[in-house]
Amino acid sequence: MINSPGGDANAAEKLLMMCRRRFTDEFDVIVPDYAKSAATMVALGSDRIMMGYLAELGPIDPQLQTSPIPGGEIIPARSFIDGLDMIRKKVKVDGDPVQMYLPMLSQIRPEVLAICQRAIDDARAFAEKWLKNYMLRKDHKQAEAVAEMLSTGAAYKSHGKVIDFSEAQNVLKLNVEKIDEKSELWSDIWELYCRSLQQLRQSRAAAKLFESESVSLTMSIQLVQGPRQAPPSVPAPRPAAPAPGPSVATPPPSSEA
Repeated sequence: MINSPGGDANAAEKLLMMCRRRFTDEFDVIVPDYAKSAATMVALGSDRIMMGYLAELGPIDPQLQTSPIPGGEIIPARSFIDGLDMIRKKVKVDGDPVQMYLPMLSQIRPEVLAICQRAIDDARAFAEKWLKNYMLRKDHKQAEAVAEMLSTGAAYKSHGKVIDFSEAQNVLKLNVEKIDEKSELWSDIWELYCRSLQQLRQSRAAAKLFESESVSLTMSIQLVQGPRQAPPSVPAPRPAAPAPGPSVATPPPSSEA
């Protein structure tokens, strides 16, 4: 059972390798709610995707973070390439003077374009490999078509696009099965899903929940706050010079001032 907004494609492949080693005969993925991006990659490497009545998959087109700061802007890799293609079309087809776009072109880094294209190619190769080996092993042309549609950002313009059961079955031709919402199986899956979420939310330090036939383990993280830094010391202002007049003895300034 997988419920995730996505993550690292390399981690997705490692998970697939582990699951395939563990489940040698058949490996099914259950999606009660959503499995997007890298989580969709895991689903593509299964033999069958069992979906809840409102479950969704998503495109696997790579996303790049433009800033190393956490929470920085994330842009589809395809956008960098499309931006250059748009400028090229404006100049070659529409006849715009290239001077209009020189400030924009000066900001386009060739190595970033190469990284974007390589990321798209890797995502497509990932989907092709696992679909051809398992779910669509009898239809390699469809495996290639699905990999192309999901990875390039051409068929699905938005990375968050909802791919529901009907789309997965009728358009992508994946081996999907809708779980009857009135069945005992769905009742058990939904209860386990809700209990898992509740278990993770009860502890602020819980990061992952591992379930097997015999054990249930929660992996926690420890949040460590660094030592507080003392504010920079500011020298006290010098006392003003005494006004002219008779000399008056004054006590020394307090050390606590």
